[in-house]
Amino acid sequence: MFPRWHSTGFASVLALAYILTACGTDATPTGTPAETMSSAPEPTPDPTTSQPSPLDELIANGYPVSDEYVVETVVRDLDAGTGGLAIDDDGYFYQADFGYPGHPGRSVYRVSPDGGQVEEFASSEEMDALTMTVFGPDGTLYQSSYRTDKVFAIDDDGNPEVVADGILGPTGIVVLEDGTLLVEAYDGSVMHEVSPDGTVSEWTRSSEFRGVNGLTMGPDGTLYAANHREGGLLAIDEAGEVTRLHTFPAPTSHVVYHDGALFVTSRGSFVVFRYDLETEDIEIVAGNGEPGFSDGRGTEASFGSPNAITVGPDGELYFNHADGEGVMTVHIRRLAHRP
Repeated sequence: MFPRWHSTGFASVLALAYILTACGTDATPTGTPAETMSSAPEPTPDPTTSQPSPLDELIANGYPVSDEYVVETVVRDLDAGTGGLAIDDDGYFYQADFGYPGHPGRSVYRVSPDGGQVEEFASSEEMDALTMTVFGPDGTLYQSSYRTDKVFAIDDDGNPEVVADGILGPTGIVVLEDGTLLVEAYDGSVMHEVSPDGTVSEWTRSSEFRGVNGLTMGPDGTLYAANHREGGLLAIDEAGEVTRLHTFPAPTSHVVYHDGALFVTSRGSFVVFRYDLETEDIEIVAGNGEPGFSDGRGTEASFGSPNAITVGPDGELYFNHADGEGVMTVHIRRLAHRP
């Protein structure tokens, strides 16, 4: 039996919406065989015909927009790939480096609340492609390392220690009050349980788990997961039963529970969705559907592919993103609720 579940009160729940691109798992045709090409001239576009914007298409597909949230810039231009994001009780950001071509992701950076001071907090040759970053109830920082199949515990002095090994592409982590970890294997179909003594076991299995990136837990102990590959938003009860709540346009990235709702970052659509758990209503709370960099209310804001999302000690949401559709250069934005 799985131990009784508890919410940690403040758990940042991460991970890897960027994996398919950064790890080269997508195959895109680069040419067209000559015999399949037509010699007919291309039709001339009608300049009077306007194409719907990406945001218009999302709205047409049933995703209304909200103007109750404001996007504000906190940190710009960190030299890292967009990995996990956690915030301590003093408001310091812990930004994990997923890496990018020619730059292994081996470090977790600590950034002052105003973004003015950046330092390397933890680093190890055993870490690479750092995905979800989350604090446990005792203040220990946990970090999944996608490319090395390991999960680390990092103490207050920045010393990393392996607490789990052999998990195929670990991504999302949730920490229970007794120190037990739930860890998703992105490259498998297993949700792992890691006991406080380091014992790794299979807790539950589902084909829905393959491609899961971010995990979060609601106050009633229900676990929620975002499937990067398929866009599925999943609920997992204490018995390990899986229910698909919704399917967003893929790829998505991370998910976090906050104030009765799930907030999902959409790497492919350049927006943040809000899913109300009581009403099941879904709305776009930030982003105009195209890569950019602008602060503003609701869809006035723009950002590159969003990734990790978490709740700060001030009760506001924070997320990170890269430039455009890539994983390089990290920016941290605040998503403040201001009706």
